[in-house]
Amino acid sequence: MNFREWIKGRSPAELIWQAGLILGSLGFLAYVIVLAWLGWYTRYMADDFCNAVMFSRDPLGGLILRYMEGWGGNRYSNIWLVGLSELLFSRHVNYLPVIHLFAWLAGLVWLWIEIRRRVGALWPASMTAYMGLSIAFFSLLQVTNLYQTVFWRSSMTTHFAPIVYGTLLAAYLLRLFNQNGRTLRIRSKFAAALSAFLVGGFSEPADALQITLLLLFILGVYAWVEKPARKKILSLLGWTLIGSLLSLLVMFLSPSNFRRLGDPPGLVQLVRDTIQYAYIFISSSFAVLPLPSLLSVILPALLFWIHGRMTAVAHARERRRSMWVVMAVAPLIMYILVMASFSPSVYGQGYPVERVRFYARLIMTVWLMLEGALLGWSLAGISAGPSNRLAVLAGSVLFTAIVVVYPFRAAVQAALKIPEYSERAALWDARDDYVRRLAESGERDLVVPGFSGVYGVKELDDYETHWVNLCAAEYYGVNSIRTVSVPDEYLWEFFSGQ
Repeated sequence: MNFREWIKGRSPAELIWQAGLILGSLGFLAYVIVLAWLGWYTRYMADDFCNAVMFSRDPLGGLILRYMEGWGGNRYSNIWLVGLSELLFSRHVNYLPVIHLFAWLAGLVWLWIEIRRRVGALWPASMTAYMGLSIAFFSLLQVTNLYQTVFWRSSMTTHFAPIVYGTLLAAYLLRLFNQNGRTLRIRSKFAAALSAFLVGGFSEPADALQITLLLLFILGVYAWVEKPARKKILSLLGWTLIGSLLSLLVMFLSPSNFRRLGDPPGLVQLVRDTIQYAYIFISSSFAVLPLPSLLSVILPALLFWIHGRMTAVAHARERRRSMWVVMAVAPLIMYILVMASFSPSVYGQGYPVERVRFYARLIMTVWLMLEGALLGWSLAGISAGPSNRLAVLAGSVLFTAIVVVYPFRAAVQAALKIPEYSERAALWDARDDYVRRLAESGERDLVVPGFSGVYGVKELDDYETHWVNLCAAEYYGVNSIRTVSVPDEYLWEFFSGQ
């Protein structure tokens, strides 16, 4: 069937709806492309200097030293990722945010492809791509500190990377579930366990969330999946859980873990604070970002309602009841998962810092979209009669109008930051070249222009004994380095030697 014949076989409502899916997906993609563009301008800051020194001279020794003695060194997977980036992209930390942003998009789309296969849905491929891209869009749009979470390597490899690889792991597990046959090969189970071990090793919040998710899925499989499929799924989930628990054990046994914990709270206080902090985060999300939260429900509701009405779907009473039960239980599950992602931070320091809250942000986004999708699908199936053409047309127009305007508007707003990021990267590169020229000429105690830190990430200090300066001095191969204030209008003249 050619395109003209396809057009002739579609109603105006379906054509508008399909256009909305395509344009909305392009809008979500445009927003992520702009973020990748901003991430391309990230440079070494704070811990990045220390990590570069540790791994550039002795990669294996650096890994061992970081695990044994480094602050946060119990998180072994982020150590490997940082070390790998130093080997492959020396002096180019900007590759990592770009690679991981697009890897996450690929993982989300793959996950929705497997979800579509699992539920036997007949929705079009454009709808599958839309759902995957929309999760990334709404999660990243509402992130508390985008720079620390996604762009700054020392944080990105700890808190964004596990989300990327965890999504890929989820898609892989679902693919194994969807395969024919009652049993799985041992190598597939081992791959799942090893992957969970690596994903969990990025950070304690990531592993706590992963373990909680697996336990909830195991309970769900016991409750709703019948034999013989139950045995196959439980076997795979069990292996994956073992990998996650081993990850937690390895991080717990790290010598650096005991030095940094301090005086953790007792069990009662830990539970009380975790419940309270999760409530604060959820309630403040609705208060501070009401529009993205509202659209996270409205758009999936419209999407699935329109699709259901156009396909004249009709649900049996038992199936509708199951959907409403899931909708009622989902808030509790969301709250439990937010608590799981918060609990390691509450145990170690208190209310989670901005970059750690991205786990909770993703959980809330998925929950809101799930509620909207189930609501729309349930309402579409209430009547088994022919669909109301006018209502479907109006819904398609509304859906398309929102997804055409909102994500592209967000992309344009994000793009307004490109000159700021670009200018800062150019100045950093100029200072980097300047420092290297001084070091090559024999200078050993350097005084260079200082820049202000960005989004809570520390820059070089005016005290040469500051830990960032000590790492930077070792990174450049000099005895010491400190900064002085130079007016912005004279920076380029300074670096050019005029």
